[in-house]
Amino acid sequence: MKLTFLGTSAGEEYPCAWCECENCAKARRLGGKNIRRNSSVILDGDAMIDMGKTAHMQAERFDINLREIQTLLCTHSHKDHLNTHTLWTRIAVFTALPRLNMFGNAQVNKALLSNERYDGESWRMDFTVVEPYKKYDAGDLGFFTLNGNHGDGACRSINYIITRKNRTFAFLSDTGYPFIETLEALKAYRYDFVIVEGTSGLAEYGGSHMNLEKNIELFDFFNANNLWKSAPDYYITHMAPHWCPPHDDYAPIVESHGMKLAYDGLVIDYPY
Repeated sequence: MKLTFLGTSAGEEYPCAWCECENCAKARRLGGKNIRRNSSVILDGDAMIDMGKTAHMQAERFDINLREIQTLLCTHSHKDHLNTHTLWTRIAVFTALPRLNMFGNAQVNKALLSNERYDGESWRMDFTVVEPYKKYDAGDLGFFTLNGNHGDGACRSINYIITRKNRTFAFLSDTGYPFIETLEALKAYRYDFVIVEGTSGLAEYGGSHMNLEKNIELFDFFNANNLWKSAPDYYITHMAPHWCPPHDDYAPIVESHGMKLAYDGLVIDYPY
């Protein structure tokens, strides 16, 4: 199982285009891992979680061929995670594309339908509305849906436990600290690695996003319940510049607690 982080920022990206705060200014000065685009990951070259406004550009940057994507899981309808314009451009090609199987909650479906150009046939895609705490399949990719602690219109975000062959990981973003029902569902699996959002960084916990304190608490939950297949492998993504220091400063803090700070272009590879 090979996973590539296309983007690891929260909605405003890092640095924010309109901001000259200390964190944004330092990220611009340092460059490299300190520059983050909207949250998105690629799994094995044929599956994707979230497709925001920067995903297609990041794919080009990291030599990912989006034309091979067959499965798209969407966490929620916020525009840094769902850019319907990029999906619409599937119509404007002279290339044979595999049909795209997309999954998301009812609010994601509503966002698709709100695009006046939306047409599943011409966009070469099918959409399945998912509900929390249910199992779904897309070819050999299996996933169990979780209720994220993050508002999405009349719904909440969807988080995922994803399995393929002998590998399993959890993707928990966007969300605050998981609900009791979600924690109980997480106990049913053992994980090669987990990816958890950390939007709020060093700020106080706000409820709809995770901060460092809550990441430590959730990491302790995975450890206390022996949910790892082998060694703990816990990655924090979805960083906001106003609460998370630049990567060069924040990574050592995160690592001191036994976790890892993801960055754009990071690759996790667990051979099958």
